[in-house]
Amino acid sequence: MSTIPDSSDRTALLRTGAVVAVLAGRGSLSLKGPDCAELLHGLLTNDVKGLRPGSGCHAAFLTPKGKLRAEMAVLRLTAEELLLDCEPSLAAPLLAALSGYVPFSRSTMEDRTATTGVVHLEGPASAGILASAGIAEPAAAPFSHLSAEAAGATVRVVRVSRSGEEGFDLQSGPDTPDRLLALFSGLGAAAVGPETLEAGRIEAGLPRWGAELDETVLPNEAWLERTAISYTKGCYLGQETVARLKTYGHVNRHLVAILLPHGCAVAAGDVVRAGEEKVGRVTSAVDSALRGCRVALAYVRREHETQGTPLIVDSPSGPAEGIVAAIPLGR
Repeated sequence: MSTIPDSSDRTALLRTGAVVAVLAGRGSLSLKGPDCAELLHGLLTNDVKGLRPGSGCHAAFLTPKGKLRAEMAVLRLTAEELLLDCEPSLAAPLLAALSGYVPFSRSTMEDRTATTGVVHLEGPASAGILASAGIAEPAAAPFSHLSAEAAGATVRVVRVSRSGEEGFDLQSGPDTPDRLLALFSGLGAAAVGPETLEAGRIEAGLPRWGAELDETVLPNEAWLERTAISYTKGCYLGQETVARLKTYGHVNRHLVAILLPHGCAVAAGDVVRAGEEKVGRVTSAVDSALRGCRVALAYVRREHETQGTPLIVDSPSGPAEGIVAAIPLGR
């Protein structure tokens, strides 16, 4: 993924006020049936059966050898319906993969991507803007959600941070996002493109499918065990590898942030070195006014992941010297 340019004032509003953006094409897959939770519980990395209506969780779908096939949010709508929210590029392959298991259950699966519109509101002022719009706020746990009326439509409000601040997705029909954008803009949120959220995501050190996350990655390499893995739920696809890593071993690389000179040309794909030795590769990078430097996310070998370790990144304009920082990055 190439670096996406962004104006510093828009990213600053994300940290000090609130921004609102339309998220085009988010994957939305519905799974209905009396055993829908049991079905997903045996396939995904997190505790799906433990979810109650109005709650949700972060989860991953793995290969039998424990590598990522997909990453998503799982929302429990009712006792017999779950909704999966994922990156646009994952909707079709995730639908195809999970549909192979549906015939062996009492469940049905539906792709709602084309009939779903998503608006994202994020920043320290976002909860206040929801309140000003007369929209109830979901419970405090990540991926908590509720149904509300807004902009003349029924929307599902989901608590989710996409750039490291308090944030909310509002899921609705495909014709509602423009009305929600106008509503929140009128209440003080800055209307931005998704590139502002992307810049904020990198600045906060959060991985995303298509950049840091893909089919070559073990979930523990990206620290997904912190949010997306239950070690007590029992068996699921790929569980043996994840359990073995926790009990007996370690991954050979980890995702870190590298803090580099502001304005340097470091970008996704650039090689990371320790001296003359190649130890990793950059996945995303952006200049950060908040941190006064360029933030690069990169996978590096575990012996070079300690915070404060000096590393060199070979950019098109020459080598850039930086230091390792743990992710996610604090304020």
